[in-house]
Amino acid sequence: MKSMLKVAILVSSALCFATPALADIDTTGTDIGNVQQFGATNTATYGQTFTAGAGDTTLSSFSMYLRDRFSGSGTLDLKGYIATWDGSKAGTLLYSSGVQTMNAAATLQEFAFAPNIAVTPGQEYVAFLSISDLPEQSDSTFRMPVSGNTIPGLFVFMNNGTNFGDLFVNGWSQGFLGDNDVWLKVDFNGNAVPEPATWAMMIAGFGLAGAGMRRRAVKVAFA
Repeated sequence: MKSMLKVAILVSSALCFATPALADIDTTGTDIGNVQQFGATNTATYGQTFTAGAGDTTLSSFSMYLRDRFSGSGTLDLKGYIATWDGSKAGTLLYSSGVQTMNAAATLQEFAFAPNIAVTPGQEYVAFLSISDLPEQSDSTFRMPVSGNTIPGLFVFMNNGTNFGDLFVNGWSQGFLGDNDVWLKVDFNGNAVPEPATWAMMIAGFGLAGAGMRRRAVKVAFA
């Protein structure tokens, strides 16, 4: 029983203290303006570069944001993407979402994606919204909010029309916002909710520990 108790304590301790790195990215805290104009027939691709932190091996979700430029400026279909970043352009495409629609009536619209893809700590990536992998659309004009919170990375963009492949061949424009970044949220595995298997291990570990303590309980008799 001592060996079972020891194993239970070790399991419980490992789950309590082996906490993954908390390196999530969130630049949405402040709002200092907008970069524009995103849409057809304007800039087809807006992105933000970022770096995976130490211990971050899975990118579970990310969000980017757009605003209506003028009331009633039309709707716009787009997709969200994650790719590696080689310093000047997209490298390997890691994730492509389904089609999302920006509605003119939305003052601020969040585009949330859950790619759940493997990433490498220290590697630079680019999250971006683009209309370039879709058929030509009617004119529309939208804005992306700019944050006063900065991260190691840059706002990047390209006027690539409907030529999606150009994003992986030619250099993007970058640094247009100076030291500022656009709104971006990225959640890595560091803050992920424990999976059912992990919860089961925790419950089993605490159960074994409790059973061991009960068996070792000493009866006290009063004369």
